[in-house]
Amino acid sequence: MRGRPGPSWKVFIKAPPDKVYRYVVDVGQHAEWASEPDAMVISAAEQGEPSVGKMYKAEGTLLGKRNPSTVTITALDPPKTIEIEAEDSSGISGHVFTLTPQDGGTLVTRQIYGVKQPLLGPVFFFIFKRKIDVNFNGALNNLKSKLESDGA
Repeated sequence: MRGRPGPSWKVFIKAPPDKVYRYVVDVGQHAEWASEPDAMVISAAEQGEPSVGKMYKAEGTLLGKRNPSTVTITALDPPKTIEIEAEDSSGISGHVFTLTPQDGGTLVTRQIYGVKQPLLGPVFFFIFKRKIDVNFNGALNNLKSKLESDGA
Protein backbone atom coordinates (compact mmCIF):
# COMPACT_ATOMS: atom_id res chain seq x y z
CA MET A 1 0.00 0.00 0.00
CA ARG A 2 1.30 3.41 -0.87
CA GLY A 3 1.28 6.22 1.65
CA ARG A 4 2.27 6.65 5.25
CA PRO A 5 1.38 3.71 7.50
CA GLY A 6 -1.05 4.52 10.26
CA PRO A 7 -2.58 2.54 13.10
CA SER A 8 -4.25 -0.84 12.85
CA TRP A 9 -7.17 -2.61 14.48
CA LYS A 10 -7.66 -6.37 14.91
CA VAL A 11 -10.39 -8.91 15.53
CA PHE A 12 -10.40 -12.71 15.67
CA ILE A 13 -13.21 -14.37 13.70
CA LYS A 14 -14.22 -18.01 14.06
CA ALA A 15 -14.36 -18.55 10.29
CA PRO A 16 -11.77 -19.71 7.74
CA PRO A 17 -9.77 -17.06 5.82
CA ASP A 18 -11.39 -17.95 2.48
CA LYS A 19 -14.88 -17.23 3.88
CA VAL A 20 -13.73 -13.97 5.47
CA TYR A 21 -11.97 -12.98 2.23
CA ARG A 22 -15.05 -13.63 0.05
CA TYR A 23 -17.12 -11.35 2.27
CA VAL A 24 -14.62 -8.52 2.81
CA VAL A 25 -13.52 -8.37 -0.85
CA ASP A 26 -17.10 -7.51 -1.83
CA VAL A 27 -16.69 -3.82 -1.04
CA GLY A 28 -20.34 -3.24 -1.97
CA GLN A 29 -21.25 -5.15 1.20
CA HIS A 30 -19.11 -3.08 3.56
CA ALA A 31 -22.17 -1.07 4.63
CA GLU A 32 -23.63 -4.30 6.07
CA TRP A 33 -20.92 -4.37 8.73
CA ALA A 34 -19.95 -0.71 9.03
CA SER A 35 -20.23 0.81 12.47
CA GLU A 36 -23.60 2.27 13.35
CA PRO A 37 -22.32 5.87 13.76
CA ASP A 38 -20.83 5.70 10.24
CA ALA A 39 -24.24 4.93 8.65
CA MET A 40 -22.43 3.95 5.45
CA VAL A 41 -24.08 3.47 2.08
CA ILE A 42 -22.04 2.10 -0.81
CA SER A 43 -22.65 0.81 -4.32
CA ALA A 44 -20.51 -0.37 -7.21
CA ALA A 45 -19.97 2.12 -10.03
CA GLU A 46 -20.52 -0.78 -12.46
CA GLN A 47 -21.55 -4.43 -12.29
CA GLY A 48 -19.09 -7.26 -11.97
CA GLU A 49 -17.01 -9.23 -9.53
CA PRO A 50 -14.58 -7.49 -7.18
CA SER A 51 -11.27 -6.89 -8.96
CA VAL A 52 -8.35 -4.48 -8.90
CA GLY A 53 -9.53 -1.14 -10.26
CA LYS A 54 -13.22 -1.68 -9.46
CA MET A 55 -14.75 1.50 -8.07
CA TYR A 56 -17.58 2.21 -5.65
CA LYS A 57 -19.47 5.31 -4.60
CA ALA A 58 -19.72 5.55 -0.83
CA GLU A 59 -21.03 7.92 1.78
CA GLY A 60 -20.61 7.77 5.52
CA THR A 61 -20.72 10.10 8.48
CA LEU A 62 -17.41 11.74 9.30
CA LEU A 63 -17.22 14.05 12.31
CA GLY A 64 -20.99 14.50 12.27
CA LYS A 65 -21.31 15.31 8.55
CA ARG A 66 -22.14 13.15 5.55
CA ASN A 67 -18.96 12.51 3.58
CA PRO A 68 -19.13 11.22 -0.02
CA SER A 69 -16.15 9.30 -1.37
CA THR A 70 -14.96 7.09 -4.18
CA VAL A 71 -13.56 3.74 -3.10
CA THR A 72 -11.25 1.74 -5.38
CA ILE A 73 -9.86 -1.76 -4.95
CA THR A 74 -6.11 -1.33 -5.43
CA ALA A 75 -4.68 -4.80 -4.71
CA LEU A 76 -5.92 -8.33 -4.03
CA ASP A 77 -4.02 -11.39 -2.82
CA PRO A 78 -6.64 -14.06 -2.09
CA PRO A 79 -7.24 -15.10 0.63
CA LYS A 80 -4.60 -13.01 2.41
CA THR A 81 -5.04 -9.31 1.67
CA ILE A 82 -7.48 -6.76 0.31
CA GLU A 83 -6.33 -3.20 -0.31
CA ILE A 84 -8.66 -0.30 -1.00
CA GLU A 85 -8.30 3.46 -1.26
CA ALA A 86 -11.02 5.96 -0.37
CA GLU A 87 -10.87 9.43 -1.89
CA ASP A 88 -12.95 12.28 -0.53
CA SER A 89 -12.70 16.08 -0.51
CA SER A 90 -9.95 15.99 2.13
CA GLY A 91 -7.65 13.49 0.45
CA ILE A 92 -7.01 9.77 0.01
CA SER A 93 -6.79 7.12 2.71
CA GLY A 94 -5.69 3.55 2.21
CA HIS A 95 -7.11 0.54 4.02
CA VAL A 96 -5.39 -2.85 4.08
CA PHE A 97 -7.23 -5.91 5.38
CA THR A 98 -4.83 -8.73 6.22
CA LEU A 99 -6.29 -12.16 6.97
CA THR A 100 -4.10 -14.51 9.00
CA PRO A 101 -5.10 -18.12 9.81
CA GLN A 102 -5.12 -18.55 13.56
CA ASP A 103 -6.52 -21.24 15.90
CA GLY A 104 -8.99 -22.57 13.32
CA GLY A 105 -10.24 -19.09 12.46
CA THR A 106 -8.94 -15.83 11.06
CA LEU A 107 -7.20 -12.86 12.61
CA VAL A 108 -8.33 -9.81 10.65
CA THR A 109 -6.05 -6.78 10.79
CA ARG A 110 -7.20 -3.49 9.29
CA GLN A 111 -4.47 -0.88 8.86
CA ILE A 112 -4.95 2.61 7.49
CA TYR A 113 -2.51 4.62 5.40
CA GLY A 114 -2.30 8.32 4.70
CA VAL A 115 -1.98 8.39 0.92
CA LYS A 116 -2.82 12.04 0.29
CA GLN A 117 -3.86 13.92 3.37
CA PRO A 118 -4.02 17.50 4.59
CA LEU A 119 -0.87 18.87 6.19
CA LEU A 120 -2.54 18.68 9.60
CA GLY A 121 -3.99 15.21 8.93
CA PRO A 122 -1.86 13.46 11.58
CA VAL A 123 -2.85 16.10 14.15
CA PHE A 124 -6.56 15.67 13.33
CA PHE A 125 -6.16 11.92 13.61
CA PHE A 126 -4.63 12.28 17.08
CA ILE A 127 -7.44 14.62 18.18
CA PHE A 128 -10.21 12.34 16.88
CA LYS A 129 -8.54 8.98 17.59
CA ARG A 130 -11.16 7.91 20.14
CA LYS A 131 -13.98 8.42 17.61
CA ILE A 132 -11.99 6.65 14.90
CA ASP A 133 -11.32 3.73 17.26
CA VAL A 134 -15.05 3.45 18.03
CA ASN A 135 -15.83 3.45 14.30
CA PHE A 136 -13.18 0.92 13.21
CA ASN A 137 -13.56 -1.39 16.21
CA GLY A 138 -17.33 -1.26 15.78
CA ALA A 139 -17.01 -2.23 12.13
CA LEU A 140 -14.66 -5.13 12.88
CA ASN A 141 -16.94 -6.39 15.65
CA ASN A 142 -19.91 -6.20 13.25
CA LEU A 143 -17.87 -8.14 10.69
CA LYS A 144 -17.14 -10.78 13.32
CA SER A 145 -20.83 -11.05 14.27
CA LYS A 146 -21.93 -11.36 10.64
CA LEU A 147 -19.41 -14.05 9.76
CA GLU A 148 -19.79 -16.07 12.96
CA SER A 149 -23.59 -16.08 12.70
CA ASP A 150 -23.37 -17.30 9.08
CA GLY A 151 -25.16 -14.11 8.05
CA ALA A 152 -22.56 -13.63 5.34
